[in-house]
Amino acid sequence: MPRVLVLLACFLLIGILGCGDSEAERKTQALNAAQSWTETTTAPVIAEIVTLVTSDVPGASLFSDVIASQIAELLSWDYSEPVKTTENIYEVTATVSTRVSLDLPILGSKAYEARLPIDLKVDVSSGSVTRWSADLPSAWVGEVEPAP
Repeated sequence: MPRVLVLLACFLLIGILGCGDSEAERKTQALNAAQSWTETTTAPVIAEIVTLVTSDVPGASLFSDVIASQIAELLSWDYSEPVKTTENIYEVTATVSTRVSLDLPILGSKAYEARLPIDLKVDVSSGSVTRWSADLPSAWVGEVEPAP
């Protein structure tokens, strides 16, 4: 009988304290891992945006280095709600936005904004992004008013 009481007490304690992360905690872990990735993995993202801008803006390919340095200074991120796909894997879309100002031959001074969604696969058990890909069909580059 005492063993039964001890086992019952253990089950109650585990139930009260919880034996794993809640779904909200796991989503927070996925979001934190995504944010950490975006802070440390900027070079390939900048390269994707430079390609995007130079392919959409006539004459911009002459200024790839200037564009890259401007992008590096003006990255802004928005994150989707993490979505669970398997037990430990969540998907997060991190959308990067930036502005670029260029003095283009013939066209003159122009400013452009670019947005590029990045699809991230996050393993919450390791707390890291295991795979990423740029969602190029959803990317956008457009002319905007130059900053004063």
